[in-house]
Amino acid sequence: MTLPAAAALTVALYVLVADGIAALVLGGLLGLPGAVVLGALALGSWWQEALRRRLAVVPRLGTALVALAALGVALEIAVLAPPMLDAFTHLLVFLLLLKLYTRRTLRDARDITFLAFFMLVAVSPVTTSVGFLALFVVFLVAGTWLLMLRHLLIEAEGAAGGTPALRVRRDLLGLSLAASAATLLIAGGMFVLIPRVGQAALPLRPQVSRMISGFSDRVELGAFGEIEADATVVMRVHVKDWTAGQGRPELLSALRWRGMALDAFDGRAWTVSRTTLRLTLRRHFAVPFAVHQYYGGPVLTQEIYLEPIGSEMIFGAPRVLRVHGRSDFITIDDLGNIAVPVPSARLNYTVESEPEADDPREADVADARVAPEARWLARYTQLPPQAPRVVELAREVTAGSADRYEAAARLTAWLSRNLRYTRALQRMTDLPPVEEFLFVQRAGNCEYFAAALAVMLRSLGIPARVVNGFQRGEWNPYGNYFIVRLRDAHSWVEAYVTGAGWISLDPSPRGAAEVAAPATPTTLWLDALRLSWYRYVVSWSLHDQLAAAEGVRRATSSWSAMALRAPDWRSVPRLALAALALAIALLVLARRRRTTGTAARHAVPRFYARALRALARRGLTPAVGETAREFARRADTGAPLQRLTGAYERVRFGGAALTADEAAELETCVATLERPGG
Repeated sequence: MTLPAAAALTVALYVLVADGIAALVLGGLLGLPGAVVLGALALGSWWQEALRRRLAVVPRLGTALVALAALGVALEIAVLAPPMLDAFTHLLVFLLLLKLYTRRTLRDARDITFLAFFMLVAVSPVTTSVGFLALFVVFLVAGTWLLMLRHLLIEAEGAAGGTPALRVRRDLLGLSLAASAATLLIAGGMFVLIPRVGQAALPLRPQVSRMISGFSDRVELGAFGEIEADATVVMRVHVKDWTAGQGRPELLSALRWRGMALDAFDGRAWTVSRTTLRLTLRRHFAVPFAVHQYYGGPVLTQEIYLEPIGSEMIFGAPRVLRVHGRSDFITIDDLGNIAVPVPSARLNYTVESEPEADDPREADVADARVAPEARWLARYTQLPPQAPRVVELAREVTAGSADRYEAAARLTAWLSRNLRYTRALQRMTDLPPVEEFLFVQRAGNCEYFAAALAVMLRSLGIPARVVNGFQRGEWNPYGNYFIVRLRDAHSWVEAYVTGAGWISLDPSPRGAAEVAAPATPTTLWLDALRLSWYRYVVSWSLHDQLAAAEGVRRATSSWSAMALRAPDWRSVPRLALAALALAIALLVLARRRRTTGTAARHAVPRFYARALRALARRGLTPAVGETAREFARRADTGAPLQRLTGAYERVRFGGAALTADEAAELETCVATLERPGG
């Protein structure tokens, strides 16, 4: 199979242009309508020669169009002042179209390749999609193919003194694929080995990704309409270490990811009070931030990958002990809220938490034995005037409780058992939201359940606050992490119990009311692939490099020690033996294929072997060291042998394939030699 080299180069060129446009769409630098228009304009340049001849009837029309487009780009940059990355992208698009419609020489093809590459460069800092890897591989293969064709055309053009009719075959395509694979391996090795100081961030575009709304630092009751369930992924939580020894992480059904606690209630909304004390912690070395005191329980280590959701809060399972991330400072308040103001530093971080015991009273925390101050107690029991029947209901449900923890547990169970969860919210009266929820609606979402429990606890003098965060999400077995979606946004309550401190209470029967359809295995596998791309490529840091180097060092030391000891095949892992056997088998097959290919390539063609047998019957045989052309001159049998010799040289040494007409002609020549006296 052959293809004209000029046509192959043009196809590779437009593949690169399409790859660059797809990258702009992937990074959000170009919308779908703009991509369609740009693609149509780029495709129209395929017939640029015919367009140029038609435009030639209007003097300087092409120059006027280029000047007008350049003026438009300049006015956009000067007047509209778009983000630098957007302005750079529009300039790239303008230069690309200009080059496509004025392309005449092989140098123009090289310039278009560079412009397509810069499109991928523009997208690289604003996307974490694994699709970028596919676009990069396409660019690498097509770009290598184009540069090799360009080099061949330049060499052939110089040798022929004009435009050559050069054709390329399958072996050149194989060579370009091998070169692309080698380039990818070398680039991957450099990526792993070259030191880096952290995740780069280009301050060229303020909004590098769309913001996800849904998590809020305010719980306002009495909203109208229906809360839509949104399956958008907002967070992925990879459980790195779980020291409890009580089963797999996916069996921890009560997991929640705490975001923000709210302590002030005005009758309709929960917010953070103005009296909240905040402390900024700074560090000068890459050590974790200590947040809370460790009480001696099991520790859960979570590696969290957060999407941009418009919040500075750090999420993690309660109680957070330590936080480790890219930022050199964090802010902590006396509600236990942790914030990081640097956006890039809160997209990936590690949290160590000490989960609560099944019965918090068994914790017996010494710090929680200290009697709270009156001012502190007033803060967490503050309430606007409440309807008497709300207080009476709280007292009725908790009557006979042995302590505050039992009272809180009874209220939680009563709300979960007697009221219904629903996302459809509609006010029916002018009563305060909590009173209407408890006695009229008797149904609501998690915010209503949390607000009602906190109000009832405070009416009994039990310190309480509302917490916003997320439920645990869906377990992905392909990557061993939780997928947390926007629909997992959740509110619950933290109550203060003497001896145990702040404990979590969740009165919402949400889990029993709604069961979302699980994701398909394909969806889970693709999401795991996306997380792996983010973990090992996008977020690859100097710390990861050092950890990988240490792992290689330990493995090398282990194998060196094994080599120095007496051979013991039982100590060699089965996987290593299987890998060795597979490598040997592949080596044998490769050598056999190479030998077969070499023999086939150097074998005498059938038509020439028949001709030699026919001449041997006449007593004519090639001498030792005599070439086919020398033998043909010595035999002097006429034109048939000359044609056969020329075809023999092209097939055996040039790798040429015979056409049907050539094969028929050679058959006639052989038949002539085989006839007596031929």
